[in-house]
Amino acid sequence: MPEEPSMLSLRAFTRVWLPIACFTALHYGTGMEHDWAHDVLRRMYYLPIVLAAFDHGLRGGLLAAAVSSLVYLPHAFSLSPGHHHDPGGGVDKALEVLLYNLVGATAGLLADRERSRRRELQRALADQQRLTRELVRAGRLSALGEVVAGLAHEIKNPLHALAGTAEVVDPLIPRDADERRMWDIHVAELGRLSRLAERFLSFARPSPSELVALDLRRVAEQVAELCVAEARGKGVDVELDLPDAPVDIRGDRDQLASLGLHIAVNALRAIASTGRPGRLRIAARIEADHALLVLDNDGPPLTEAERSQLFTPFYSGDAHGTGLGLAIAARVADQHGGSIDAENAGLGVRFTLRLPRIDT
Repeated sequence: MPEEPSMLSLRAFTRVWLPIACFTALHYGTGMEHDWAHDVLRRMYYLPIVLAAFDHGLRGGLLAAAVSSLVYLPHAFSLSPGHHHDPGGGVDKALEVLLYNLVGATAGLLADRERSRRRELQRALADQQRLTRELVRAGRLSALGEVVAGLAHEIKNPLHALAGTAEVVDPLIPRDADERRMWDIHVAELGRLSRLAERFLSFARPSPSELVALDLRRVAEQVAELCVAEARGKGVDVELDLPDAPVDIRGDRDQLASLGLHIAVNALRAIASTGRPGRLRIAARIEADHALLVLDNDGPPLTEAERSQLFTPFYSGDAHGTGLGLAIAARVADQHGGSIDAENAGLGVRFTLRLPRIDT
């Protein structure tokens, strides 16, 4: 929602204060013999009062009504001899002033109620869009997970055979032989391929979560402990921001710590790419019925294209990455009945894990 405009803005001047000033000047400048003109001008005040209420709510409606009343009253009930005034009846003029304030209050209340409902609808629409994105992402991850699981399984079968053969052949190649270097590369690549297949499987079939009652603050502390050494090497300060009260959830502590570590490591790499020292802040918070694990970093901001693809499998901003770390994090969040999102906020870039909160 845009901020409510000021009563001193150019819009308020042209729609409220200038019309009130013009109607008042016409009132004071119109002779008493033109009673019909005074009847019309007296009612013209309603226009800026209603516009003020629409633009500024109850506060604007009452303020415009009060100003209209104050500038009209001297002309309506002037007792100065020789000074012309509104020739209307005294009761009619008093009721008109009363109606200025009633109309301003009523229109202002209705405008405030409409504005409140609009905010609620916008929040509901934002929640619906977020849920739609999560459902679409969950559907894609589920379908892709089945394909990846099948491929990884087929890759691992010949890998086991190749690894067994390598163990037999390895002692037969002398350490000083010319072929030894090529053989070492062969064995190292087998190991790398095996680890890659394991990561594919961990994405496709994350280990079953053992959801137990735990304090999300302990997860935040564990993530900080796991990444502090790498952060120190990259010149990044790790900050913990934890509340005094427990942040109770049901979850798998190891999986949630792994999720946080994936995000933290990506953040450290992003900060390091700037070539300057940086900050990584890890926080646990309570928000209504949800518990939040928030990781802020002051690395380069996300583009809209990056943000939309961030949790998509095999999408990676790192040329050496597999693009599965954040995809696995999204699967873990889904297993815990929660969600994960990224935005340009906080120190620069903010990742937020939102989990259902429990009462203890």
